[in-house]
Amino acid sequence: MLFAAFQKHPDQPFELKDAFKSTRSEVRRSEFEKIAGKSELSELEIDRLREAVQISIAQAIKPPVLLKTHNARVMHNGFPMIRRELTLGAIYIVRNPLDVADSVADHWGVSIDEAIAMMNNRRNAIGGGQGDDLVKQYLESWSQHVLTWCHQRAFPVHVVRYEDLLSATEFTFRNVLTFLGWQLDEQRIRQAIELTQFDSLRSREETSGFAERSKKSTSGTFFRRGQSGHWREILTSAQANLVIEHHGLVMRRFGYVV
Repeated sequence: MLFAAFQKHPDQPFELKDAFKSTRSEVRRSEFEKIAGKSELSELEIDRLREAVQISIAQAIKPPVLLKTHNARVMHNGFPMIRRELTLGAIYIVRNPLDVADSVADHWGVSIDEAIAMMNNRRNAIGGGQGDDLVKQYLESWSQHVLTWCHQRAFPVHVVRYEDLLSATEFTFRNVLTFLGWQLDEQRIRQAIELTQFDSLRSREETSGFAERSKKSTSGTFFRRGQSGHWREILTSAQANLVIEHHGLVMRRFGYVV
């Protein structure tokens, strides 16, 4: 959303749907069906088409091309989810898994225990069901997902902690823009931060909706809290300990010490 607000012309109104102008998802089923020329696709056919879909998106929109994905950087059916030869670099957003558990539970309409089980599952995958707009995405466990992106040398990765985006927005966003090689336009930076204040985004969603909102969401919203550390009011000690037991090593690497 920050990218969309940064790229917006000052004389144009800002809407939530503008987010889809600055970044594109590489897992929209319609992209695969368009290239395949048919709607019935097996998982193997989808995996074979991933490279062609990513190339098609890159050719269809004006550079720089920012693709959004939830996939871990893994192989499936012998095909890479993220192709190194098509990737100049990556911005990886990491968040304290204790807070992620609450967010996952609300987004998928499941219990906290079920959300933690998903995060601990090394074969965790989402989407791809009958009638889904997105093809299947392979996440693996929370720790494995983080490591597949951050513990590799195929291309540069700039790691952004969600918590830093909240507490030091301008500093963190400037570092992202520098990594991308974009001009540090002071007016646009201020504009982006002002337009993406959480309360403003939540208000816009209440007024006009937002396509990224999950149909299964318990709260019925995408912009729900925008806080860090709220897990202390949600998770039991046993639930928090289970997350730490599975992910403590990676949590400590990114400063998530409890």
